[in-house]
Amino acid sequence: MAKRQKVKISLQASLKEYEFEIEDKKKFTAEIEALIKEQGIYWFTDEDGQVGINTLNINSIEFSEEEVKREAGLV
Repeated sequence: MAKRQKVKISLQASLKEYEFEIEDKKKFTAEIEALIKEQGIYWFTDEDGQVGINTLNINSIEFSEEEVKREAGLV
């Protein structure tokens, strides 16, 4: 079973960031690149409902495989 990967998309001239999980990084990247060429909208659903991102406003996309666990205490 494929491991889900976290994605964070930040938008140009905005503090807004969108975080969600994907199953296939290559498929997601190809879809975003095609939408940018078409000047399209990327649609996804999160806990707040359906969201559309104008792909021309994407500033950056970050991928992470697992959360960094922080522990309390002195190092």
